[in-house]
Amino acid sequence: MKTGITILSLTALALLSGCDASKKAAPFAETLRDAAVDAAGNPVKADRLLETDYLLLYFSAHWCPPCQAFTPRLVDFYRTNGGGRLFQTLLVSNDRSQAAMFDYIKETGMPWPAMSFRSRGAKQLTSTYSGDGIPRLVLLNPAGEILSDSFKGREYVGPQSVLDDLKKRLAEQKVNPSEAEKPPSTLAELAKKYRLEGFGQGSEQKAAIINGIFITEGAELDPGIMIERITGTYVEVSYEGNLYRLYP
Repeated sequence: MKTGITILSLTALALLSGCDASKKAAPFAETLRDAAVDAAGNPVKADRLLETDYLLLYFSAHWCPPCQAFTPRLVDFYRTNGGGRLFQTLLVSNDRSQAAMFDYIKETGMPWPAMSFRSRGAKQLTSTYSGDGIPRLVLLNPAGEILSDSFKGREYVGPQSVLDDLKKRLAEQKVNPSEAEKPPSTLAELAKKYRLEGFGQGSEQKAAIINGIFITEGAELDPGIMIERITGTYVEVSYEGNLYRLYP
């Protein structure tokens, strides 16, 4: 099979069982309600995940080498194609512990929420949309209907095919991700939009949690807004040549 990503079978590892991906959670919003968390472990409301036309479910795990190879590409796609504004992403972890799940989120800088570890919602999404292997991406509409999948029948076509399909759909909407929402340009606007919730440590860099997103120095918070410096007291960001400080 020709694909840039190797699929790691879960059947042999007895971590996931096969499922009928044609099934849908009913209603879909109830599956997400009070079950998703951000990088700090804080609850994420279901309506936040369903406020756009598209939701990517990402079935992945820290221990999975193919997942480790693909996740940076997904993070880059999210940041450069309007993730959080034009589409949402949700991690459904196949890790062996909650600590491993959060380590995975922090080490890879995933800027999206995750289903609470082994929650009822996570199990429901796994039984409804997952299958024989990871990494797996499933593109859904707000009703929970499948628009694109890493599997075509029994054939594994890889998660990149789902990203290609989503990018095509976004292009058809004629929305420029960089212009979808103008970043705030004053300290008051920044403080209103971005909530500094805490500090942490990435794999090699200082990190902070802003609006539930684990983000490191040098990363782009929004188009044109860069994280310049993270201390234990504040986060310094730059926009249009100006520096601003965010405090908890």
